[in-house]
Amino acid sequence: MDLIRCKVCGYIMKENKLKDVCPACGVPRTAFEPFKDTISKKRRTILEINLHPISVHFPQAFTTAIPAFIVLAMAAPPSVGNELLSAAKVLSYFLPLTVLPAIFFGIVDGKTRFKKITTPLLVQKMITATVLFILTVILALVTYSFGTEYPGNLYLIIIALGCIACQIVLGEIGKTLMNSKMPG
Repeated sequence: MDLIRCKVCGYIMKENKLKDVCPACGVPRTAFEPFKDTISKKRRTILEINLHPISVHFPQAFTTAIPAFIVLAMAAPPSVGNELLSAAKVLSYFLPLTVLPAIFFGIVDGKTRFKKITTPLLVQKMITATVLFILTVILALVTYSFGTEYPGNLYLIIIALGCIACQIVLGEIGKTLMNSKMPG
């Protein structure tokens, strides 16, 4: 397979798929150069499954939905508000179970990309992911102990905001690592 890379934005694609412009940044076809993939076929196959990037979307969606549902429940009619609080409760219980696969696939992805998981940024991601997991367990315990009525709803919003902060840090680190891969 002949690969080419855009000299402007770094987008890599199969040469036979290129039309008149770069599909990523729109520069003319002349901005492309031949590209040699330095990743083994087995590692490339694992990376192209994208298990880690896909798995992180569940905890992100759950974490942002919990405080949103609680706040919306305060403004909604009681029948709708109760449904929103029930949904927030269910999401709180399942949130830790969505973080575990994201952590697992993050470790697999890091080991596949860099052949080791002890690089400074990967260690920082693992520490932040551990804090996130602990916060999600606390969130579930607070939901169980206090429910979604006041003051439980206030505690849940605060803890969920902590979870969102962890996910922002993880996303910022992750986007810098997304296109990095050790050759071989």
